[in-house]
Amino acid sequence: MKIGILVLSLVLAFGIGQAQDLTLVSWNILNFPGSTGTEREDDFQLVLQNAGPDILVVQEMIGQAGVNQFLNNILDEIEPGAWNAGPYHDSYDTDRALFYRDGTVEVLDCGWIDTALRDIEWWLLRPVGSSDEFRIYTCHLKASSGSDNEQKRLLETQHLRNDLDTLDADLPFILCGDLNIYYGDEPAYQELIGSGPGQLHDPINQTGYWHNNASYASIHTQSTRTASFGGGATGGMDDRFDQILVSEEMLDATGIDVLPATYLAYGNDGAHFNQSIIEGGNSAVPYAVAEAIHNSSDHLPIIVQIHVDDATAVAEGAPASLRLEARPNPFNPTTTLTFTLAQEGPITLSLYDPAGRLLTTLASGHHSAGAIERRWDGKDDSGRPLPSGVYFALLDTEGERLSRKIVLIR
Repeated sequence: MKIGILVLSLVLAFGIGQAQDLTLVSWNILNFPGSTGTEREDDFQLVLQNAGPDILVVQEMIGQAGVNQFLNNILDEIEPGAWNAGPYHDSYDTDRALFYRDGTVEVLDCGWIDTALRDIEWWLLRPVGSSDEFRIYTCHLKASSGSDNEQKRLLETQHLRNDLDTLDADLPFILCGDLNIYYGDEPAYQELIGSGPGQLHDPINQTGYWHNNASYASIHTQSTRTASFGGGATGGMDDRFDQILVSEEMLDATGIDVLPATYLAYGNDGAHFNQSIIEGGNSAVPYAVAEAIHNSSDHLPIIVQIHVDDATAVAEGAPASLRLEARPNPFNPTTTLTFTLAQEGPITLSLYDPAGRLLTTLASGHHSAGAIERRWDGKDDSGRPLPSGVYFALLDTEGERLSRKIVLIR
């Protein structure tokens, strides 16, 4: 068994404390599989292994066969048997799909909204061990500039907004997708964020004129490329097409929420405006990961953490005598891991990356009963700063084991 599989299996088996933190990733995967899907499988594996999603929503999926190929040849290769595909709707043009890791959420219901172009899918989810529910919507709006295309995007978002406005007032919802919107004043975007019961919010409050504007370089998501290969756009990083927008209920610090500080255009270091993400290196992710993003799609993945608080989460398998906390989480530059031993004994507290590689050991040996704190500065054993991303703290004691997901943001 690979170490990475072991570590992630432990995360699933032993939970992450009283509350849950779920990593949501939304990604336009560029006409998958198309004619190059098999060639891109290794690249998708590397990116997702490092991004560490619990819930993955994708755009530009081609057919049920594509869903099966992505599940079997990519996700199951990372973590055999640990992933599921949500119900799939085969509509006009390319489609959208949902994948989720075992032990994270349950799919309670699903459906779609008909539009004159691409449909908009939704899934009703409940975190495992929670009494709360939330909806995820995903869309891929009409592409290209010009007033005619702006009007088509507006019509699509009006269909979506009509649906959102009818939801129960206390049901949280999220929109993930490739919006193809160039600026915040565009009618389609104003339709999404306009006041009313179905109003969506930008978690990072960065509404503006994104197109070809260096002021928004750190949140641009397209294009990862300047060279033409395998389809897709080649203009370099200059648009914020891909976004995750949320309802007010996802920002009220109760029940199920997104954590705005964790919102990330994965692979964007803010230093590649109008360039490919691999030109001259990449400080946001390891170069091999940046190269894999560049080779697999012309879009960056968008990541955000979903937090399910103590009041709605039920601990699954976490020993009552042992809790592992990381504060702050997300963190930069340091976080403090704390736990309390009920009785003296041997312990090991180690940090791993999503691939299961041991990064550093913070505590090892025999310890007395009581509270123990260890600080982590986001570096490995060699003192090298690690890039932004998801990491796992694994605490081993005599007869008990617990893990905690930690998010580092540079």
